[in-house]
Amino acid sequence: RTLKVRTNADTPYDAQNAIKMGAEGIGLCRTEHMFFDTEERRLAIQEMIVAETLQTRKTALAKLLPFQTGDFYGIFKAMNGKPVTIRLIDPPLHEFTPKDDAGVQKLSKITGLDPEKIKHRCEQLHESNPMLGHRGCRLCITYPEILDMQITAIIEAGIKCVKEGIKVFPEIMHPLTMDKKEFKVLEQQTREVADRLIKQAGVKLPYLVGT
Repeated sequence: RTLKVRTNADTPYDAQNAIKMGAEGIGLCRTEHMFFDTEERRLAIQEMIVAETLQTRKTALAKLLPFQTGDFYGIFKAMNGKPVTIRLIDPPLHEFTPKDDAGVQKLSKITGLDPEKIKHRCEQLHESNPMLGHRGCRLCITYPEILDMQITAIIEAGIKCVKEGIKVFPEIMHPLTMDKKEFKVLEQQTREVADRLIKQAGVKLPYLVGT
C-alpha cells in the first residue's frame, strides 16, 4: 500500500496505543481535550475562562502549562519522529464552565469571585450554536496569552525530547482561520515564541505552522 494512516490522539496513552495498532503519526491532537482528564485541569481552565484581568488569566494559564507540556512530551515520545498535527485550543467555552451550584462554589473558592458573577459569566458564554461562537483562532487573537502558553508547551516538550535523542516533528494547526490576515497574525506570534525557545535551548527542532 501507499496510503499512510494517522490517528486522532489527545493523550500520551492514546498515542502509545495508536502506535501499537500501526498508526504512522497523529493527524489530529485536540488540545482542548487535554483539559478534561482531571478535576485539577478542569478547574484551571475554568479559572482561565472566568478571569477578569490579564494577570489572573496568566496565573491560570501558568497552572495549565505543565499539564500540556507533560502531555506533549509523552505524545512526542510515543511517536518518536512520526508527525504530530496539534490543533491549538478550539473549545466552545461554555462546555468548560461549571454545570451546577457545587461546581460554581468550588470555582468561587479558588478564584475569589462571587458565585453570582461566575454564574453570569457562564450565562454570557452559553451558545445555542457553538459552531458559530467565539472559538477557533479568534480565541487566541482575543487572548494571545493562550497562544503563548500552548506554543511554549509544545516547543518545551519538543526540546526535552530532542535532548533525550527522541525525534520530534510537530505540525501546529491554527483552527478555523478565515482569511490571510488572521493567519498572518497567529503565524508570526507562533514563530516568535517557538524560535526564541529553540534558540535559547540551542537545539534543532523543525516544526510546521498551518491551518
